[in-house]
Amino acid sequence: MRFFTLLAILIVFFADGLMAERRVIRQAQTQIANERYIQAIETLQPLLRRTPVADEVYLLLGTSYLSVPGGSESALMYLEKAVELYPIERRPSQSALEARFYLGQALHLNYRFEDAIKLFDELKPLIPSSRRQLIAAIERERLYSVNAIELIKHPVNYEIQTLGQGINSLYDEHSPVVSLDESSIFFTSNRPIAGMSNDANRYFENIYVSYWREGAWTAAQLLELPGGYLGNRATVSVSSDGQTLLFYQSDGAVGNLYMTRLRFGVWTEPEILPPPITSPFNETHASFSIDGNSIWFTSDRPGGYGGKDIYVSHLLPDGNWGEPINAGPAINTSLDEESPFLHPNGTTLYFSSEGHNSMGGYDIFRSEMSDDGVWSTAQNIGYPINTPDDDLFYMPTPDGQRVYYASSRPGGMGFTDLYLISFPVEDERSLAVMASHIYGIDEKPLADAVVRVYNVENNESMGVFRPNPLNGKVVAVLPSARNYRIEVEAEGYRSYEYEFTIPLRDVYGTRQRAFYLPTIVLVKE
Repeated sequence: MRFFTLLAILIVFFADGLMAERRVIRQAQTQIANERYIQAIETLQPLLRRTPVADEVYLLLGTSYLSVPGGSESALMYLEKAVELYPIERRPSQSALEARFYLGQALHLNYRFEDAIKLFDELKPLIPSSRRQLIAAIERERLYSVNAIELIKHPVNYEIQTLGQGINSLYDEHSPVVSLDESSIFFTSNRPIAGMSNDANRYFENIYVSYWREGAWTAAQLLELPGGYLGNRATVSVSSDGQTLLFYQSDGAVGNLYMTRLRFGVWTEPEILPPPITSPFNETHASFSIDGNSIWFTSDRPGGYGGKDIYVSHLLPDGNWGEPINAGPAINTSLDEESPFLHPNGTTLYFSSEGHNSMGGYDIFRSEMSDDGVWSTAQNIGYPINTPDDDLFYMPTPDGQRVYYASSRPGGMGFTDLYLISFPVEDERSLAVMASHIYGIDEKPLADAVVRVYNVENNESMGVFRPNPLNGKVVAVLPSARNYRIEVEAEGYRSYEYEFTIPLRDVYGTRQRAFYLPTIVLVKE
């Protein structure tokens, strides 16, 4: 009798244990479905201490680590174990197919491209012809590995340096946007916010800002915006003077683009971008032209080529935005496009795409607009700037000499850090940033001043500019190796003229960034 009593207790004990294990696995599955991969990993880790470990735990851990920056090695380890536990039979189970598909992705992320190709070639014949989406996904992943092998044969020559501890942390930093003179940088990080409970902010992304002072970046500070929003916000774009910021905000089921302005040292209440830019669908990234008269943005609204596409909208004479125009098949594909950045030259578009000849996930591409307004075929900017993982948010300086960039690299502080790419000295670039400040005799910014810049050689107008009303700063992007004349006019003041030269290799002040003119102080008439 005692034996049967003990057996009954053990049966109940193990049954309770199995039920608890299934609850944990279901919880992790829900977290993965909601893209809470770090939470899923934390949920599943205790199950590794059980004996035996459920086969599903290895598969779920592997797929979760695939979606975490820097998690590819762990993903490979768990997925190799999952493949052992889910053998290929006459009619393979869904788990067996998934384990091999995700293992192929993990092999690719670990630069084992030949092994990934071999695995995808073995997997494809096992898929029923009716499962067209899965077959297409296998073919796409295989092509990524083929593209990677080819791109790695022709690496890009560049130097890279970290932006340092003032900006990077043990957490993720990404999406850097920089004012034209590189005096301020805004970026996104999921680091904890001081003063908030860990549960309230541990998974949210927020916007941070740092300033270039005395030869270094200041310690990054949380960008304080009015309101009590608690959710994900991410940097998108910044105006040339660093006083207007575009950012992405998660608003429940969709994401929208918002704008805030710096007024007397305080950021204004965020305003959602107006229709037709904002729609009932997701708008995730945007970039203004340097004159502010056009905006390039991504949206998954219907009518595109597939997934998220890049659109452009132009400012109308009445101050409203015109109907968005799809950027076309030279740029958009049946897969997702993201993070458009229109170079200050107005004719070069940088963007990220999962299509074209990407070497894995999102790669960064560039396209040039011809004189008749046609975009050239997108060109991959090359390895090792592009990697087998997702590469987004590529923001070159106007002269093209440097690029602010987020990447997961060996030796970094966290999963993803911010870096500065510099190209070789012999790689000449053509544009430079001119900056100055304009004041009246009372040392207050002249908000109504009109600034005109001319090419001295042919008197060609290079543009009309206005200073920022709060700090008097004026910024212009000009071709280098030219002589210029700047003319400044303001009602009630004497006009001002000054000639200057921007050499081919700009001596951009002490930091080799912007070409600063002396402060301009106008005199009363």
